[in-house]
Amino acid sequence: MKIYIGTSGYAYKEWKGRFYPEKISPKEMLRFYSGRLDTVEVNNTFYRMPKESVLMSWAEQVPGDFVFALKAPQV
Repeated sequence: MKIYIGTSGYAYKEWKGRFYPEKISPKEMLRFYSGRLDTVEVNNTFYRMPKESVLMSWAEQVPGDFVFALKAPQV
């Protein structure tokens, strides 16, 4: 059994200086995050699915074994 450790979301400016380096740009946050944790919940999928280009961009920034947990859409 493998246990994945992560959070709900990753792009929180409030985490700068505590989790992220103080001067990290929002575009660098996912790559930094995925170097320390191995999963993240994607909350915005509750409202709508991101474009394929966005999903591909995310995948290119993380290790191959990183897990995106997509929140089920509202019905």
